[in-house]
Amino acid sequence: MRICFFFQEPNKAVQKEKMKTEHKMSLKELESLEEFPFEIDESATQVIEGLCPICQQKLVRYIDNKSLFDGLLTFHIIKLMCLQCKKEFLDLEEAKKYDIFLALERMGKNKIFSLVAERKMKPLYA
Repeated sequence: MRICFFFQEPNKAVQKEKMKTEHKMSLKELESLEEFPFEIDESATQVIEGLCPICQQKLVRYIDNKSLFDGLLTFHIIKLMCLQCKKEFLDLEEAKKYDIFLALERMGKNKIFSLVAERKMKPLYA
């Protein structure tokens, strides 16, 4: 799976023009400015929709359920997929979840870990 983050590159020509027109502020001018309080909602960091960087088609959002330890633990990972080229993308929070899933999956494949987990789980199911 390929993980991709979406960033919009700033237009360099606009940046150069902005740097030419902006003036440097003195310390007095900076101190006279008012503070503007604002809050960022938690949903502001989530990627709801996007365009595929490869074929420029709209990405479709879906939930991929991944189970570990015979369904004892399930991860609900929200992915964005391009229907044309079939590439899948994750936002930062979902990528962290997927990393945890992969680490636990590797641990579960270790026979020693699975034997210990099985012994600990037997009394729960008995």
